Amino acid sequence: MPAESDAHPGMPVMMEYEKASLSEPKLSDALSGMDIAMLTTRAANGSLVSRPLQMLEAASDALWFFTAASSGKAGELARDSVVNLAFADPQRKTYVSVSGRAEVLVDREKARELWNIAQSLFFPGGAADPELVLLKVIPDSAHCWDGRESILGTVIKFGKAMIAGEAQDLGRHASIDID
Repeated sequence: MPAESDAHPGMPVMMEYEKASLSEPKLSDALSGMDIAMLTTRAANGSLVSRPLQMLEAASDALWFFTAASSGKAGELARDSVVNLAFADPQRKTYVSVSGRAEVLVDREKARELWNIAQSLFFPGGAADPELVLLKVIPDSAHCWDGRESILGTVIKFGKAMIAGEAQDLGRHASIDID
């Protein structure tokens, strides 16, 4: 009988992560090549709300995004600054979760530094657009999952799990060094 998931009784557990197998990667390294995050905030009614945002910079102390001053997320962050960012690179089978606090800032110099022409779609007034504000996320913690199996390897391990009733290791998990 396969090991069962605590979250979904009756469903076999397919993944076990080796916590020590990644040597505490740096956040900027883990996020390399990932520029879209799902930002999760808390709505006024307490529910969680997620939406995609393009990360413009992964600095040593913060992750930077643009948003609209009148957006729902700006209001949500004024009430509760705790956020989570979820990044995924399915091609590399790498996934990163970042928890932290977000600040909404007006800084035209930083906006010009981060500006790229693609942002004109959302802010036609450019880096000086009055609706453009910066969203700065200061990470508290981060985790990375690295799936090292090929599709064929995953299929084989799925078969082993179903036949032998044993959980299979499909990847590695590590805490990310925030400092």
